[in-house]
Formats: sequence, C-alpha cells, structure tokens
Amino acid sequence: MQDKRDMTIKELAKDCRTIEDVHTMLKDLFRDTIQQLFEAEMDAHLGYTKH
Repeated sequence: MQDKRDMTIKELAKDCRTIEDVHTMLKDLFRDTIQQLFEAEMDAHLGYTKH
C-alpha cells in the first residue's frame, strides 16, 4: 500500500514547480475527493446511482 501511495505522490508532484502549484494540486485533489464522497453518500442514501 505504501508503494502505491509513494508512486501517486511522486506522479502528482512531478507537475509542481512552485508552492502555488502544490497548493492548487492539493486543493483540487481535496475538492475531487470530497465530491466523490458526497456522491457515494447520496447513492447510498437514495439506494441507486446517479443517471
């Protein structure tokens, strides 16, 4: 599991050149993760998936 995490971190970090790049990448990653969690929660609550 740690190897996959390290690979993911390295893959994400390779495009970051400045602190602002890191900040933007983390903000986008966090936003997308929260969105997926909310959608999964709604699917579970409603009993079916969107569309």
